[in-house]
Amino acid sequence: MIALKDSLGTEFVERIRTIFSENGRLSKAKNFEFRPQQQEMAVAVATALEEERHLVVEAGTGVGKSLAYLAPAILFALEQHKKAIVSTHTINLQEQLLYKDIPILKKILPEEFDAALMKGGWNAPFSRRMSFSPVRNEMS
Repeated sequence: MIALKDSLGTEFVERIRTIFSENGRLSKAKNFEFRPQQQEMAVAVATALEEERHLVVEAGTGVGKSLAYLAPAILFALEQHKKAIVSTHTINLQEQLLYKDIPILKKILPEEFDAALMKGGWNAPFSRRMSFSPVRNEMS
């Protein structure tokens, strides 16, 4: 088989599996509780990144989804000398990622990384949104 891209092989996936194991780096985090579903999701994310394919995951509350996609995305981006971009639907999730999950990962991941929050025009204060009403074009 000929690889057309630099592949991280299964070594990357195994590193992610280890990070999320009962005695892995994540176990050093405060209030850590081993969750097999979280480890499984993190491995699936790592595999999808490695194979350059899409992944859809559905998991209930309390599984630890954010850490399960952030850790592989961050480490993959660092190894590939790229950036990881995470888009959220809610401001609550943005704040959770920036003020809770990313600080945990900064403490436990083996490599340093930076994170930034970027907002589009629709995240401006409500009063500003009101000033952008659609223009009606009426014909006489």
